[in-house]
Amino acid sequence: MAYERFFRSGVLDIPPLPSSSYFATEPLHPNAHAEDLPEVSRDDTLDREPAVTDDSDDFDVPITDLTCRAGSRSPLRRVENSSANERYGHSQPLSHSLALEGNIYKTAVHSHDKPRRVFSDSSNAQIMVSTRGFISKVKLSPSQHQHVLFIPPAATHEYVDDACVLQIRNNAVMVLAHGREDQQLSFLSLDDAQGLRSLDRPWNPVKKGGTSALTTMMQPLMFASGGYDHAVHIWAFKEDLSNASPVLLSIKHTSAVHSLLPIRDTSHKLISAGADCNVRLWDLSAERVLNTLKPSNTPYHAHATESPFCTLLEVSHRELQYEIHDHRMVPEHPVQRFGYDAPEPHGRFPKGDFWSHFFASGTRNGEVRLWDLRNLGGQPASVSCFGTDHVVQVLASASRIVACSRRGELARIKIAQA
Repeated sequence: MAYERFFRSGVLDIPPLPSSSYFATEPLHPNAHAEDLPEVSRDDTLDREPAVTDDSDDFDVPITDLTCRAGSRSPLRRVENSSANERYGHSQPLSHSLALEGNIYKTAVHSHDKPRRVFSDSSNAQIMVSTRGFISKVKLSPSQHQHVLFIPPAATHEYVDDACVLQIRNNAVMVLAHGREDQQLSFLSLDDAQGLRSLDRPWNPVKKGGTSALTTMMQPLMFASGGYDHAVHIWAFKEDLSNASPVLLSIKHTSAVHSLLPIRDTSHKLISAGADCNVRLWDLSAERVLNTLKPSNTPYHAHATESPFCTLLEVSHRELQYEIHDHRMVPEHPVQRFGYDAPEPHGRFPKGDFWSHFFASGTRNGEVRLWDLRNLGGQPASVSCFGTDHVVQVLASASRIVACSRRGELARIKIAQA
């Protein structure tokens, strides 16, 4: 039978527990179309005083592709649990368990460098981008080895804030976001080993320069960028990949853009999460902001969920680091919050991964956790990977999680039914 969880705004329909064959299926691509879905509400955007931005924790993380399924259509609502002990004190049996698979692989991270973004390619290898701009390909199975794809010409002056990969025909193009005023965006082909080429990003010199966030769009040849100057652009590559042209969106942020996420519910939209505690929903067809989500704290990352109307946010918090927002209920702000007790927020760059009804995340003490969103009252499945080193990113696939530490170590974690 199907599970149900009741909220003040309604009922969240949760599908039955999947069989073991679930993890053998192919996850849907984030570009999957949602058909026959109810209309999204178009409330006016809300203004709020900007929050104080905490960029003191310069600790890094990589990135991953997200999956999105057209699933639940019911709104989510806040779970009124006052403490972590209360949240986890009446846990149900865990549906899955985590276990390390093979040995921890230590990548060759250069001096004063650390991983920033990690991708999985079609061959299940990991493409790692470092803060200093080194790009490496790591193969964990069956034989472990690392191949450097790109060495930056001036690594000591490089600072990569984000990256995204566009699969254009048979060519993988990586775009890099640089936290500096000159050459704020660059790109290179990962297949033909061409050099790094710059993109001319328009910016307001009165404000801080640099590109802070990137994401690929659902449309071919397109990606979006956000900057420290609060601006959001959509870029379109030329067919020959010689250059890309930007279009400035009228999205108002009063601080740096931390995360961008394309979604499709009743239309194509772009979500932008800013350090001003505003999460804007920009409609690409209407060319305006339809809604504004208000997280409890500074949002770091936005993830697509099973429902195209709900977004999971990672926020700056020491107990409730994760929030699920329903776009249709703005400005009532329905939200389901969960997390774990931590001595301090995990910072801007560490990033989890979402697929189906599971969310995987890492901690500062080398632990990886798997949250089942159908059973948030229970303890998440967990496994210790890197001792006391920080987990800076997790990549979730059908049956495994790949975790990356701040020292550049990679671990494969097997997901099994408990």
